[in-house]
Order: sequence, then structure tokens, then C-alpha cells
Amino acid sequence: MEIELSGDDLDIFSNFEKITHIMPSDYVSGATSMVFLVPHESLGRAIGKGGANIEKLKHLFRKRVIIVGDSDDAEGFVRSFFSNITIYDIEIRDVMGEKAMMLTIDEKDRGIAIGRDGERIKAAKAFLKKKFNATVHLRTRRSPLIPPMASPP
Repeated sequence: MEIELSGDDLDIFSNFEKITHIMPSDYVSGATSMVFLVPHESLGRAIGKGGANIEKLKHLFRKRVIIVGDSDDAEGFVRSFFSNITIYDIEIRDVMGEKAMMLTIDEKDRGIAIGRDGERIKAAKAFLKKKFNATVHLRTRRSPLIPPMASPP
């Protein structure tokens, strides 16, 4: 698969590399945020100590910046992309030659998974379509109530 990069794309890749010293494998830019993919083993270096590189990138691009570890495995990619969310189950179905990934997440994490103005889920769908010819769908479930502790006799 051949990818064409515009001059703007090259500038973004170059600026990202200048700050993080890591070359991203891809990125998606939305109205208010940018999501970058980097090799999984370079994730910590790309983020920087205490998120310092993210702050620099945020200032440079004037958008919220998210850096995600890349993976060649669709399920591993989804788990990395939504690493701050509890994923109870990933069901993969083949629908007319395209993988459909059904993520079961906690109801309280739905807003985080979707992101502001839907930008996070849109970025996930864009990367999954490009990398794996797949799409992602969210299912929510209520977290089980924790039974009260029994009082000692």
C-alpha cells in the first residue's frame, strides 16, 4: 500500500521527530486534537518525562496531542489505543470482507472512548481502516456493583 504525503504531512512528521526524536508511523488530525502512532517500544520516549514532549507538541500544533503505541495485531492495536479504558471483551466478526471489532467497555468509560466531539473514536476508526481494513464499534455495560462488606460478628 502506497501512502502519499503532502508538504503539511512532512512538516508535521518532521516537527514531531524534532521534539520527540521518534519518527511516527502515522497520524490523524481532527479539529481539536492530533493522534500519533509510534513504535510501541518507543512510546515512553515519545511522551517524554512527565509528558514534557506532549506539552511541547500541544503548544506547537495548538491542539491536544495523543501518542499511541502502534501494533501489527488488530486486537493489540485496539488495546493500546484505548489503554486508559477497561475493555471487557473484544469480539471480531468478518462482515463482507471487513473486520468489525465490537468492544465491550464500562458505561462510565464511554465518553473517554468517544472523545471530545467524537475525535478519539474517529481517529481509531481511521487507523483501523487504514491498517487492518477494520472498523470498531462500542458496546457498554454497567460495572457490577460491589457488594457491601459484611460487618464482623
